[in-house]
Amino acid sequence: MSYFRIMPVIGTLIIILSSLLLPTHSIADSLQTTLEAQIYKHFKAMHPESHINIVVNPINDQVNNKKCYDFSIPLPSDLPSGGRLSIRASCTAPDTWSFYVTARVDILSMIATAKRPILKGVSIRARDLHFTQQNISTLNQSYFTKPEQLLTLIARRNIATGTILTSNLLVIPELIKRNDTVIIEATSGTLSVRTQGTALESGRYGEQIRVINNKSQKVIRAYIKRRGVVSVSR
Repeated sequence: MSYFRIMPVIGTLIIILSSLLLPTHSIADSLQTTLEAQIYKHFKAMHPESHINIVVNPINDQVNNKKCYDFSIPLPSDLPSGGRLSIRASCTAPDTWSFYVTARVDILSMIATAKRPILKGVSIRARDLHFTQQNISTLNQSYFTKPEQLLTLIARRNIATGTILTSNLLVIPELIKRNDTVIIEATSGTLSVRTQGTALESGRYGEQIRVINNKSQKVIRAYIKRRGVVSVSR
């Protein structure tokens, strides 16, 4: 084989071998991958039924020019509930230095919106609800993911079709008023006892109020389960 035929072959082999010997991932790439995994794990644990979308901004290329054998990227305890994040990454060996990485987290969940206009003072009904996927990381108010969370609530103001139903738009009504006659439920294992009582306080769903047992005249504290019914246990 002549010299001129051999040279192109050698050149091709050199290019292939060089590409194999070069590192496929830089330090910055590895850090970005690690951070994405940590953020995903954190938010998925909080929102297991949601779709988590994470974008980590490119890490400064200067990181690749510094020596580091051990990186630490702890997620802060006061990490926001989504949106834009800023996280401190540190090198602990051979030298100590740190830098910040920014990212954006979108959390997409199925939440309740108004299927039709709801007038002020009207109780929420199942037919008023429509569940759509929304980015909850942008919401500043509590939202609702299940119909049963809303069916005892009342519109605080007029609500337009398509509006996301948040806590500031709704009122939790008083299910029991002071001096109302109520049923007191007490459960122990499979045994359930019901007796009549009188409410000494007004209250809303889940609140604990004082109730007098009409039979024994004993005052107890019980949780409001529904209109006219309280329970001594949650």
